[in-house]
Amino acid sequence: MLNFLKINKKDSNLLLNSFLISSLIFSSIPIVYAASGTATPSLTATVAATLTFSATTPASVTITAGGGAVFSSSTLNVNTNNMTGWNVTLYGTDQSPTDTVMDSDDDATVGITDQLEWTAGSATTSGGTAVKISSLDNTQNVLAFRVMSASSTNSGGFWSTGWWGSADDYADNVNTKWAGIASSTNVTQIGNTGSGNYSATDHLNTVLFYFKVASTQQGGGYAGGLYFTAASN
Repeated sequence: MLNFLKINKKDSNLLLNSFLISSLIFSSIPIVYAASGTATPSLTATVAATLTFSATTPASVTITAGGGAVFSSSTLNVNTNNMTGWNVTLYGTDQSPTDTVMDSDDDATVGITDQLEWTAGSATTSGGTAVKISSLDNTQNVLAFRVMSASSTNSGGFWSTGWWGSADDYADNVNTKWAGIASSTNVTQIGNTGSGNYSATDHLNTVLFYFKVASTQQGGGYAGGLYFTAASN
């Protein structure tokens, strides 16, 4: 009997100790764990691409019927932070297979003959439908245009020798190419800078217009709308 009581007393002591240990474990006494590691977050941001564009109105010209060619120009100004470059298109608002770009103010059925309308090559290094001035027309009595190199500033490749020739000559020169203004159904680029041609300044290019009419051309005023667009590539 005494042995039995001793065993039970020992067991009760063990049980009491177990309760004490458990209470310490689950008490509010903080338990600190040592740990180490690394984290590599990154900052990301996007700077919005912007593009502003303007084109000056070409000066009015006086053309002598049966006389020599006269010229006028428009200056294009693109300002952009777009790294992939930009392009510009041009078409005549009234031009179509059955209508000229410039019509008589007195009779819309009378117009200045257009050179074959411009269609760009598949790349700026390839040719388009522009031709040298002596090949504009059998009589050269047409309205035509070209993009100039001499007035290109910060162009970044906008002006293309493949499209417009390598010389800015107002006379007959195989390296000076001209084309007719495109119609709204054949909107095509007149220049494209390509990728990587960004600079934080205005990008200027001059478009030159050629006018020559036959001695039989009806006198009076003529007008026609132009539509330039600039877009990021």
